[in-house]
Amino acid sequence: MTKTNDRAWADFSADFRKNGLPKILGSNVTLSVLGNGEALDPKQCIELGAILLADKPLILVVQPGATIPSRLRRAADLVIEDWTPDNHDAQERLTAAITTLVGEIDD
Repeated sequence: MTKTNDRAWADFSADFRKNGLPKILGSNVTLSVLGNGEALDPKQCIELGAILLADKPLILVVQPGATIPSRLRRAADLVIEDWTPDNHDAQERLTAAITTLVGEIDD
């Protein structure tokens, strides 16, 4: 790694500790959107790791055409498949999933 890469990683890590991690730790339910791109998103990888390590409930929202890795499917509390932000039915399924998980937490 170069000094530039080291600095970029240090900046990213510091920002995640300051902004991302407190949001995850303060959430009753977490959500991760799985797109249909082939490349892994480092930010999403770190967020999912933190969600799992903090034992937070996870809703996995899966866009059409995306492949869900089997271990990620098992880790998710709920999976919403074929989700698109402009689809009313998909929004209702997501709202129901959040309501379900929040209700389970409150019980």
